[in-house]
Amino acid sequence: MQTYVVSIGGKTALAFRAEDDEEARAAAHSSSMQSDLRTLTDLDGKPLWDGKAEIQVLRASAAHDAEWQQSRDQAIRDGEIDLNAGHSPDDWELHFLEPHRAPKGRRRGRGRK
Repeated sequence: MQTYVVSIGGKTALAFRAEDDEEARAAAHSSSMQSDLRTLTDLDGKPLWDGKAEIQVLRASAAHDAEWQQSRDQAIRDGEIDLNAGHSPDDWELHFLEPHRAPKGRRRGRGRK
């Protein structure tokens, strides 16, 4: 697995894991992730994605990968990712809300069937 980022309007919106570039593009353009991007808001209350802007999928920088790993590890410690319940640590998404504030994460697929 590799870490990828979704960039919208030149801003990194979230980091997630995928096997390869093709899977990363498919995940970023899936209806579930696009729904998340329209629902999640930045610190000003604006959706991360307006439904129109181009969604770019890039391999994460070393810094973004490190942030993703730190967030995932904290989620495991906090019980948000329960390895005993079969949660995959690779399903963790890290949402970047503002460059100088702590990012927030959540397990991918939460609340979806």
